[in-house]
Amino acid sequence: SELPEASVNASTGTEPENFSDDDEFTNDNEDDGSFCGFSDDDDEVLTLEEALSYVTPPIYYASNASSSTNAGGDPPIEVALWESFFDDVNGFTFDSIDPKPKFEKPQFNNSYVNVRYEEGVRSAFEVNICQVLNKLMGPDYEFSRWQDGSPGIPDFNCHYTIQLILCIENKRGLVLREISGRTFSEFYESSSKAKMVIQQIYNYMCNRQLQYGVLSTYEDHWFLRRPPETPSKLFVSSTLSSQSESPTVLKAYAYIAKQARVSFPSPHPNVITVPDGEGSDATMQNTRITRSMVRKKEDSTQGSSSNDSANQPNQQNLGFADFEFKSLLGEGRSGKTLLCEFRGEKIALKTVDLYKASPDILKEMQKEVKIYKDLKDIQGKYIPKLVCYGYYEGGWCYVIGTTLVGTHLSNDKKITTQQKSKALKALNEIHKRGVLHNDIREENILLGSA
Repeated sequence: SELPEASVNASTGTEPENFSDDDEFTNDNEDDGSFCGFSDDDDEVLTLEEALSYVTPPIYYASNASSSTNAGGDPPIEVALWESFFDDVNGFTFDSIDPKPKFEKPQFNNSYVNVRYEEGVRSAFEVNICQVLNKLMGPDYEFSRWQDGSPGIPDFNCHYTIQLILCIENKRGLVLREISGRTFSEFYESSSKAKMVIQQIYNYMCNRQLQYGVLSTYEDHWFLRRPPETPSKLFVSSTLSSQSESPTVLKAYAYIAKQARVSFPSPHPNVITVPDGEGSDATMQNTRITRSMVRKKEDSTQGSSSNDSANQPNQQNLGFADFEFKSLLGEGRSGKTLLCEFRGEKIALKTVDLYKASPDILKEMQKEVKIYKDLKDIQGKYIPKLVCYGYYEGGWCYVIGTTLVGTHLSNDKKITTQQKSKALKALNEIHKRGVLHNDIREENILLGSA
């Protein structure tokens, strides 16, 4: 399916203290009969508040289910309890926004039994939470698996029109079952599993400059916030059970989506935002004064050799401040390819999310770097130039950056005889140097403008 062009940075502006009366949830989609929608029968329709009060069904795990999360990344400097979240949700009524009864009773799928793998959790979440919320909250809010143009692959994202406002990560219940009534901040201090899963969703939020996120096992949910004034501090709500009636899971997600919709972005901890104008205390602009400015200046001299095909860049420890992410170019088995700027140069950045990829994928990426170096004399002529590569943000992601070269052959209806000849010539030059391409297809043949 076509991916939306998601905005990485939320819009800036004055943050309202509450939701405006004209910021309504609407649903213009025709009812497909599978989930909640509209009905013309006044005896059968519900207000939005009533529809959100329905309790999501449970899922049941197989006895041999298991799970793991492993990777690096930067942890938050502090994890604290978001004490007011449940009271905030319960105290807000959606009927003040949309009092008109027009929603059918939500219909859920109750057949998720013997769940063994994380994909089963994601499927239940998509059907019983995302699809139901999409029906209720209208066409502008979209909970889905659509990905954005930032490193990492959160299980779900919430967009408001084209703007990314919220990311969500799913885990199997076994991963976090040891929480046993404690707050997540207490669990975080004593459990390596808690540290790993928090680190993952925290890094996803930081790289998207999001203030809000959610961690979910479907059975239980934790709602997260990074305040803009202290973006390296993470507040986590108490555990919300899928069977909770006050608040319900549906209302909690609808509420946090509304909060995310009207919130300021929360900057990456390694980027300092400054006021626009001397002495101004007005809206903070996304002006990058990075904590790695000195290192970048030193590296720029060393890294300039990447423009010379006779010299290759060395592996670097790369971070958010090194890139300005623009959009998603494509997705594949190994991860996402992003359009971004690296120290002023537009590049294609191939990324692999090590929270989710198998060790074999990392080995393939490292082998690709070696092959680029073996083919250094034909970089920029028959293959793109290698610009940068290495571990990203403390090691939770591995990236390879190359120059942007033309468009995919699959985007053109036909090519000339001369272009065919040049493609064969390029393949020949690769073979001469003892390398088999092993993945010859339209998407991997690029046509330049010349």
